[in-house]
Amino acid sequence: MAEGGGDVVHGPSRLTATRVAGQDIRAVAALVIAALAAEGVSTIEGVYHLQRGYGTLLPTLSALGAGR
Repeated sequence: MAEGGGDVVHGPSRLTATRVAGQDIRAVAALVIAALAAEGVSTIEGVYHLQRGYGTLLPTLSALGAGR
């Protein structure tokens, strides 16, 4: 449902940690965001794709408290 230029998404279930692999920069970025929302510890393969355009994403998320 669109509200004021943005979207609101209501999911029916919670995310749980798992092992995943991303094949490109957008996929890996999406998997990182999903892993942050999931319960538990996720393992993401292909994180090297982030260096192509989001090289500071993981250090920035870590500085904000992600992964603790």
